[in-house]
Amino acid sequence: MSTPSARPSTRVARLLTLAALLAGAACGGRYEGTGDDDDRVDAPPGRPGPDAPAGAADAADAASAPVAGDQVDFTAYPESRGGADPSWGAVLTDIAQHLPPEYGDQYWDGDLVTAGHETTHGINSDIRNHHNDTGERANGFYVLEDRAVVVVEPGIRKSDVVPFVPSSLRGSRFGLYLLGQTEWDDTPLYVWDEWVAYVNGGAVGVDLAEAGLWSYGWRDAVAGPLEFTAYALAVGLAVKERDPDYFAANRQFREFLAWNSRRALDVFRRGRGRPDFAWDEQDALYEALRTGADAAALRQFARDTFGDAWMSAVLEL
Repeated sequence: MSTPSARPSTRVARLLTLAALLAGAACGGRYEGTGDDDDRVDAPPGRPGPDAPAGAADAADAASAPVAGDQVDFTAYPESRGGADPSWGAVLTDIAQHLPPEYGDQYWDGDLVTAGHETTHGINSDIRNHHNDTGERANGFYVLEDRAVVVVEPGIRKSDVVPFVPSSLRGSRFGLYLLGQTEWDDTPLYVWDEWVAYVNGGAVGVDLAEAGLWSYGWRDAVAGPLEFTAYALAVGLAVKERDPDYFAANRQFREFLAWNSRRALDVFRRGRGRPDFAWDEQDALYEALRTGADAAALRQFARDTFGDAWMSAVLEL
């Protein structure tokens, strides 16, 4: 990996830029509030007083309730190497600076979207192997801005996910990753490892385009985040059906699925209308996820798990 000695102007500026780039659409949650229902004058902040109109208490509870995906347990994962190139943009710089130096440049690629994707795999490997403090077999994911996520592996196989992916959502990567890669069959969250890598790679492309740094012609930079969101949700449904005790008990699994789905589709929607990333096949896949008859069970799973407000914000339903 070519890493010139010059660093970004300031770390604070870069993190502020990343925060703006990665902010997802606001959405409400499915969880009910736990505050008192009386109309006291000294009601807590955000709660209405005694003169508030009817229904205001319920509205305040809904507004202050946790949002599906807002309770992910992030692990601090600071950058471990310097160097940057102005052509990389903020997101790729973030990814590149978090690959441990001992990994060298084996994940780098001349295609910057691919470089973001593959380097994410290297970081995920480090998190999985050296930052798992759960005491159980787990997978790890780097999601930018110095944040890692560790999720214990559920008790299913990767091949168990296949029947839960509707035909209309089996995109160009289905054969390689869901049917293939059989050496990872005992690691169902391998699908999420690829999901996170595709989202990070897509975020690199969108960041470059929004910063006026994209000059590489047409690329399917945001199709992967969309396609793998369908597969990630299918993992969730497969786990709910085949390892229900894990699904009910493991909040980290459910919360990360909600959070990264929101991030993935935000990246997709920011990129889909740009000429260099537009593609009718990905638009058709998006509509199949949102409205396709054979994807109804997957949508119902998401609605039951995350709630109506999440569905509205994330799937625009």
